[in-house]
Amino acid sequence: MASRRNSAWKRFLASPNAQRVAVTAGKVAAGCAAAGCGLALGLRELKRSQKPVDVWSEVTFDLRNRADRRGLEQGGPSKQLCALGGFSADEFWAAARRLRPVELQLQELEEETRGGASASSGEALVERWRAAGYFMKEPSRAELFGRRLTSDGQGVDIGVLVPPYLTSEVGVPAVQPPNWEPRPQLREEASQAVQRWGCALLRGAIAPEDVTALRESLGLGNGMGARRATEVGQWLLQRDPNVGMGRYTFGRLHCLLRGSPELEPHAMAVHAALAPLVHSFFRKEEAAGRRVFLSEAQLIVADPCAEGQGWHLENAGGPGLTVFVPLSNIAADRGPQSVLPGTHHLSDGSLGLRERLRLCLKALCATHGAVASAAAPDRTWAAGDALVLDGRLLHRGLPNDSLGSPAAVLVLRYDLTASPPPGCTRGWLRMMTHTGSLLQALFGLYAMV
Repeated sequence: MASRRNSAWKRFLASPNAQRVAVTAGKVAAGCAAAGCGLALGLRELKRSQKPVDVWSEVTFDLRNRADRRGLEQGGPSKQLCALGGFSADEFWAAARRLRPVELQLQELEEETRGGASASSGEALVERWRAAGYFMKEPSRAELFGRRLTSDGQGVDIGVLVPPYLTSEVGVPAVQPPNWEPRPQLREEASQAVQRWGCALLRGAIAPEDVTALRESLGLGNGMGARRATEVGQWLLQRDPNVGMGRYTFGRLHCLLRGSPELEPHAMAVHAALAPLVHSFFRKEEAAGRRVFLSEAQLIVADPCAEGQGWHLENAGGPGLTVFVPLSNIAADRGPQSVLPGTHHLSDGSLGLRERLRLCLKALCATHGAVASAAAPDRTWAAGDALVLDGRLLHRGLPNDSLGSPAAVLVLRYDLTASPPPGCTRGWLRMMTHTGSLLQALFGLYAMV
């Protein structure tokens, strides 16, 4: 029987069809090997012709100096503008709390006045505010959303109120804002970094004492009393049973805080440190009459041994900002964020396909692929260091391989009402996930050759 099978196998191998298949397979293998070698050599030559860039040195900004809040109602241009525009100081602050760019524009007017600008600049600013309807009465929060599950507000403008950053209001939680004023161009440089690379790192955006207060107000605990993800979820549900939660990867709990009357104000406190950059980033859109809204506020708690996330983006439909604020020190093995710089250009509808690819690949060649937020020199993403991403940038949370306490991150997202998230189909989101994996593999080879 064995000899019969052997003879049949020999006859099959000697047949013309088998020989043709073998020749074709050999050619395919040789072609693949040649293509791989050619790709490796081509990447090596490209790598030799380009100088590598330490992206974090390009996009890191030190904000550890705190600012003293100054109530604008105490004098200066604010009183003059109120009288000129026919609005009250309360209406001004109400507009600021609705995410209108009045605070930043007032600061810029003061900078122009110190530089010798004419009084007509104030009149022009007031006229722009009137035309934009910043001081018109808008529906209350109860009319827009009411009391319901926080998951019902996903991607919808529900009228979230943010704290002002030029003054403090009684009963409105807010962190100490960093001092942007000594270098007014600092916010523009940070905005340009996000536009070019898709990311910026704001060192010390949140003061240590504010990080401690945030951990307490969000149920994370401090020191030896730090809670695991399940315990944090239970603590939040005791404060508000309507808080939506989900586990999209093993060991990582997402808690949706936007829409919770008890918890949302504490999450919004971080906005006071980010507002100048937010309005600077959306400057063109706001000048064109588009409105910015806070589209997401969630707390993410990654337990030890939590799995990593897949590559994803937040909003492919238009410009947006995603801000990650770690509420504990996150070392390289505790699940920091990994980003693919330049990939936000792939979803930029204002560019042609060729230009999108060119800008994306140029950035990735410069950085040698993906980079993690816990990078050199100390390989730690410190508590309070805000990582600001373009909402179209491909990013993912890395695995938490540590055996210590959980890693907690507060996430805020800003989008335009004209292009709410996700701004694309589910198929496009899947394709971008695969694109991120492909780019990671390709530039992993690029880094090695």
